[in-house]
Amino acid sequence: MNEQYPVFDEKGKIVCQICGSSFQFISPQHLKKHNVTTAQYKNRFPDLPLTNKEFAVKSKFTKKDKALFEAEEKAEPILEEDDPVVEELDLREELKKTVRKLDPMQSMKKRILEHLRIYFSNIEQDYMVREYDLSKRLLFEFVTDFCDPVLRVAFQFPDTFWHNQEAAIDPNKNFKMEQAGWKIIEIKSAAPSLEKIDDAIKNF
Repeated sequence: MNEQYPVFDEKGKIVCQICGSSFQFISPQHLKKHNVTTAQYKNRFPDLPLTNKEFAVKSKFTKKDKALFEAEEKAEPILEEDDPVVEELDLREELKKTVRKLDPMQSMKKRILEHLRIYFSNIEQDYMVREYDLSKRLLFEFVTDFCDPVLRVAFQFPDTFWHNQEAAIDPNKNFKMEQAGWKIIEIKSAAPSLEKIDDAIKNF
C-alpha cells in the first residue's frame, strides 16, 4: 500500500501512516490506539520502517529487543501517553515503562470510540444531546454513548453502558430524538465486536 503521509517529517521522525503523528519509533502501544498490531501495520506498509535511522542506531535494536517488542504486543491493552521527551530514551526502556492499565469498561469505550472515528470524524463519547423549542424551552436532554453532533447520529449500546438506564425513565428517548432529526443506531450486545459495529454502520 502506498504511504498516506511522508515517511519522515521535517525533523527526521518516523510518521505513522494511519494518523500522521511523528515519533522516534512507532510502538505497539501507539498502534493499539488504532486497533492494529505491529504485524498488521507491517502488512499494510511492508516497505516502511518502524523507527527513524537515528533512533535505530541509539537503541541498538537487536534480536533480544525484537523479542521484547513482540512480547509487549501480546500484553493486555494499556494506555500510554506520547511523550516527546522519549526521543532520547532507549527502545528497551520505553517498552518496559510502567503505565496505568484501563479498567475493562474504559478499555471497551476507547476501542469503540477509535473505531467509530474511522467513519465519523466528529464522534464524541458520553455526549449530552439537548433540544429546545422555539421559545428556548428545554424539550429533553439525553446522554448518548457515542454521538456525531454534526451529522446528528447517535450510537446507543443498550446492553453495554449505563446511560441506557434512561430508557427505563423515558421509554420514548429514541423516538423523541428521531422526531428532533437524530439518527439512532442501536447495537445490542454486552460486549459488541467491531464487526457488529461495522454491520450496523453499513445499514445506516
